[in-house]
Amino acid sequence: MTRLAAFAAVVCLLCASCRDDAPPTADRDPSCPEVRRIEPPLTNVRPEHERLEYWLSRAEPYGALDTPLLAPEEVRRHVLALRQPVDGEPLGQADLSAPVDDAALAAQVSERLDYLRAKLSDGSLVDAKGEALGTDALPPFKQPNELELLQQWRLSEALLPLRCGPYSEGLYHVPVDLDFDRNRCSTIRPGEVVQVLARWPNGLFLARTAYALGWVDDEDLSPPLSAESLQRALSAPEPQPFTRQALLTEAFSLLGAPYGWGGEGGGYDCSRFLLELFGRFGIDLPRHSARQAKAGTFSIDVSRVQDLNEKRLLLEAAARRGIVLLHFPGHIMLYLGTTEEGVPMVMHAFSEYLTPCEGTELETVNRVDRVAISDLSLGEGSSRTDFLSRITHITVIGKTPGPALAANAVLRPSVPMARPEGACRDSQSSAIFPSPRRPHAAQPLRVIATTERDPGIAALVLYGPNGERVDAEERLLDGPPFSRFVEVAQPTPGKWTAVLGEGDRTLACHRFVVTSRAPRGTRSQAVGAAWTTTRQWSRSTENLYSAFIEQLFRNPVGGDVTWTRLQEVIGDPARNLLYDYRLQGEDARLSLEPDCADLPYFLRAYFAWKLGLPFAYRACSRGRKDQPPVCEPAVFSNLDPEGAATDVGAFRTFIRRVAGTVHSSSPRTRPDEENTDFYPLRLSRTAIRPGTVFADPYGHVLVVARWKPQALDDYGVLIGADAQPDGTVGRRRFWRGSFLFTPKTDVVGAGFKGWRPVVLDSEAQALEIATNTELRKAGRVKAWSDAQYRGTADDFYSAMEGMINPRALDPVRMQTSLVDALEESVQRRLSSVQNGEDFMKSQGYGTIDMPSGAALFLTSGPWEDYSTPSRDMRLLISIDAVTSFANAVAAHPDRFGIRDTERDAVVAQVKRALAEELGKRTFQYTRSDGSAWTLTLEDLIGRSPAMEMAYNPNDCAEIRWGAREGTEERATCARRAPEGQRRRMEKYRDWFATRERPH
Repeated sequence: MTRLAAFAAVVCLLCASCRDDAPPTADRDPSCPEVRRIEPPLTNVRPEHERLEYWLSRAEPYGALDTPLLAPEEVRRHVLALRQPVDGEPLGQADLSAPVDDAALAAQVSERLDYLRAKLSDGSLVDAKGEALGTDALPPFKQPNELELLQQWRLSEALLPLRCGPYSEGLYHVPVDLDFDRNRCSTIRPGEVVQVLARWPNGLFLARTAYALGWVDDEDLSPPLSAESLQRALSAPEPQPFTRQALLTEAFSLLGAPYGWGGEGGGYDCSRFLLELFGRFGIDLPRHSARQAKAGTFSIDVSRVQDLNEKRLLLEAAARRGIVLLHFPGHIMLYLGTTEEGVPMVMHAFSEYLTPCEGTELETVNRVDRVAISDLSLGEGSSRTDFLSRITHITVIGKTPGPALAANAVLRPSVPMARPEGACRDSQSSAIFPSPRRPHAAQPLRVIATTERDPGIAALVLYGPNGERVDAEERLLDGPPFSRFVEVAQPTPGKWTAVLGEGDRTLACHRFVVTSRAPRGTRSQAVGAAWTTTRQWSRSTENLYSAFIEQLFRNPVGGDVTWTRLQEVIGDPARNLLYDYRLQGEDARLSLEPDCADLPYFLRAYFAWKLGLPFAYRACSRGRKDQPPVCEPAVFSNLDPEGAATDVGAFRTFIRRVAGTVHSSSPRTRPDEENTDFYPLRLSRTAIRPGTVFADPYGHVLVVARWKPQALDDYGVLIGADAQPDGTVGRRRFWRGSFLFTPKTDVVGAGFKGWRPVVLDSEAQALEIATNTELRKAGRVKAWSDAQYRGTADDFYSAMEGMINPRALDPVRMQTSLVDALEESVQRRLSSVQNGEDFMKSQGYGTIDMPSGAALFLTSGPWEDYSTPSRDMRLLISIDAVTSFANAVAAHPDRFGIRDTERDAVVAQVKRALAEELGKRTFQYTRSDGSAWTLTLEDLIGRSPAMEMAYNPNDCAEIRWGAREGTEERATCARRAPEGQRRRMEKYRDWFATRERPH
């Protein structure tokens, strides 16, 4: 918003709705007066709603009432941030002791005078009699060529109007309402400091307070203050702690105070109410509502949110982060919370609202004219609509957004940092890593910062050898952990400084040298370790590993993505934070092609090699129907000799050895086993970080890649990366159809698992691997936990869905997201079936041997590569999840923010949405004669029984997509699986019908 637009909003709207023209009272029925005065309490407000104790009890679920929402140093930084200029002036209040920016001031005054002259000329502003200003009153509205400049600070000794323009009387809209003086930008209260800037030709003074600029008469101003008196006057008393209890207590002390447009008569308009309220806590808000909406810790634009239930859910999510302000053009309110019935309520200073008159198009202006409590239904059915519908911005003063709101939150400006001159260090919890390991001028520089906890409002800043800040775009990852990085294409040789923080708050600092030339790379000995261990795994390197994984698979943002091989991802400098980190051009010399079991090992080993970290793995049994997989006590590691001539060659040999040892049962060991590469984690976002491994009960393995946050118009997603037997690598969203889970641990340990910590004993040159007992005691992210297995599978998925979408989801949107995921599964199956068709054709349609029993799902050779029993089992589970979702909504409406009275209507809406989505989503497969056949998802769901026997690549494509015998679709089928295989498939069919795969 430009300064002119901002000022126009102030003059036209300030903090009350603009008055509508209304027919004369004589033409109206007595039941529909033009104006009605409303006495307390307002409609829908019960006596307890006007008591402090009620709202203190209602606020308890948001957090401890007496815990500061901002610590004193955070309040100070917040105020400093609001002093940063926006459109040439501070977003918040000005520092009256700071030098005036003469050019910015002149531009601000000029724009305002231009605006006022235009409004006076077209008759939009008139005097108290409704008449245009005379020609003798207009000259002051033109900026003079010369001004008598002053630098004086005085005190207001009475209520003093701060005029929007150089005119001492009021200006009004037509028809004139003397309560709404559009030339009163604010009212200066006794004792406030006024900085007098210049004497205007008509005798008024151009002046400013900390929160507003305008014109004043000096009649009620003190003599100029001395420097000492000014310092005393500007020194604010020690503010009280900013807690919910204190804020609500102060707010209720103003309940019932009179309204005053622009603060007239010492009253409160909406923004003055909040300015004074937050000022008691040392938080200097702007004067006017539009800027107050931008002055929180963060704000969210909800102007496009039409669903009122969604808005209510957003209000509640915001309230859990701090004190909430609600804004629509011309008005701003303090959110109190909801009643027991779930009705959101506010406290605000306001003048009026409209109500429609029954049986006519006329409306009544209801005058409140005080600080009052109301719900947000005010104005419902009127031409202005209700307050809840009109809300365009939610503003929070308190904590940063958190996962429920982060995707759409706009953070306040950060306070600039200065280059540290003294000590410069980082820590395990907040660390900075330059890349490559020895930066030089001939290679782009990348600096990565990681923090275990949300750092709040902070920035990663680079200072070059000359001490100047280097302009570099900061790119943020989602976390947790919370990481960001900057890049410099051609770094200048010399000593650099990287700092993460805000203002005088330094979270991490790191100094490093950029050389003018690339240092020579290192080569391993002809006989020696796969690589030398130069670092230990720690909290900081684990955080960096998560950042590495997230950035590797982060883009493009939406949907399923597939790459032909892992090397395509690793070899992309934009994705790989450690590209050429070892300065040997190593990434161009690798060819990494893992299958699903290898993928987590390849990624972890690659990262460990890059940074010189220890890496260990074990040989494990595959397990049987009644026997879980078990790993050997002995470990293989990077300390084992490889005998390669080069560093890259040694890693290539090592990773081949890893691929020949590990398999899909390696991560599926029971949770209490000690001799394992992995251990079970607790169910939390901080524990299930990028790089975490997920093992399903039947052999598929994924790597957690990203927590995509929940947005206003989109659902949150937990994204995993996986590999296929053909070497392709892709991304999958978390849901029942892709992350299969069972809490049973008798023969398998499924679920989310972390890498067991490995430490090198440098003296003994041996690896020490953490035990479960040690991990239980470790706490934090590394804590061993069997929480995943304590409930049912439904409990597991419910807990995960709550973390992925911490704000209650619109059930129709959630149903659509499940259909999206099903469609993605179908698209992946299309590729698999076609790959099988292409292979069969290339082999002359020779029969592929079919394994017996559980080996059907896990074997090697062509059956493993081209059959789809595991994929089809997941597809059938996906179909169940999609078609049963409406029942879940009916059983648990609270999970979706639905009131009991709305449940049946919402369930019906979900069912209609499902039918519509399934009917319009289509896909095509290629029949045996090469022709395309189109199906809908609705068709596919109707074929669920046929899909229980559709996994055999010896069958034609038509059978594999469930075409019924005797139909036109099936007519082109040219082959069938052998009779013996079909009999065994019928025998195994119950596994698919019950969705219970054998172990």
